[in-house]
Amino acid sequence: SDLIMNISKQTVAIVRAVAKKKPRTEWDNTYIPHGVNKQFYPISIFDDEYKKVENMKKQLTDDNINFVVFYNNRNIRRKNPGDLILAFKTFCDTLSKEKADQCCLLLHTTPVDENGTHLPNVVKAICPDYKVYFSDKKLDTQQLNWLYNIADVTVNIASNEGFGLGTCESLMAGTPIIVNVTGGMQDQC
Repeated sequence: SDLIMNISKQTVAIVRAVAKKKPRTEWDNTYIPHGVNKQFYPISIFDDEYKKVENMKKQLTDDNINFVVFYNNRNIRRKNPGDLILAFKTFCDTLSKEKADQCCLLLHTTPVDENGTHLPNVVKAICPDYKVYFSDKKLDTQQLNWLYNIADVTVNIASNEGFGLGTCESLMAGTPIIVNVTGGMQDQC
């Protein structure tokens, strides 16, 4: 290869470290940030669109929810959705019952995937006492922006992530993220 364009600074460093036969320079091993759609933005309670955000939240959760942990990823092993469900349970275990009842984990993913796991069974086995909801319908960009605006935090704990587009979109919508130090997610931090 004459040129390697990487979407994370971590990958640039890895390529530089392993390219022994043909050492790379800043010219032929470059960092090109991932492209981002500017259609993700914060929606305040004063915006006309806020009613649509509230309606979507009512459709996906219940009226008592005041804190939403959001996951927007595939249901595959390297994305660690089962680990996130366990982490959510552990988080709720530290809260009073009243506070825990006001929290939910909202997973925008396929609940059962041949490349992943049966997430409803995982919830039933390790997190039956807390609120876990699934959003599995295909959404347009505007609806996905509403989900980011519903969320209080977006989580991506993938063990291997090239960029983490969902967390970048979340940040653009003004929603904080919790991520591993891997791939492009560390660049976002």
